[in-house]
Amino acid sequence: MAETDGTICAFAVIHHISRPENPFMYERDFLDIDEFCVDEKYRRQGAGSVLVRFIRDFAKEKGFHRIELNMWEFNQDALAFYEAAGFTTFRRYMEMFI
Repeated sequence: MAETDGTICAFAVIHHISRPENPFMYERDFLDIDEFCVDEKYRRQGAGSVLVRFIRDFAKEKGFHRIELNMWEFNQDALAFYEAAGFTTFRRYMEMFI
């Protein structure tokens, strides 16, 4: 959670994900950002960057080597923010309507 003058302006919900190796996937142990939100009136003022730095520092302190998050493809503002924060695309979810 990030505050500005006593007002919550951003928050994140993170989970530790630990999955053992199986025939279809290697072992995975990482922090997952389940939710990440910055109040619209506080965007582009540094609150999101502070929150990402906090999460990154927390992950390092706890010995994690990976942070993951999912986002909606249409949200280009979020994509630009996450890329500027150092995230890269490594997987894509696709769908087909029938």
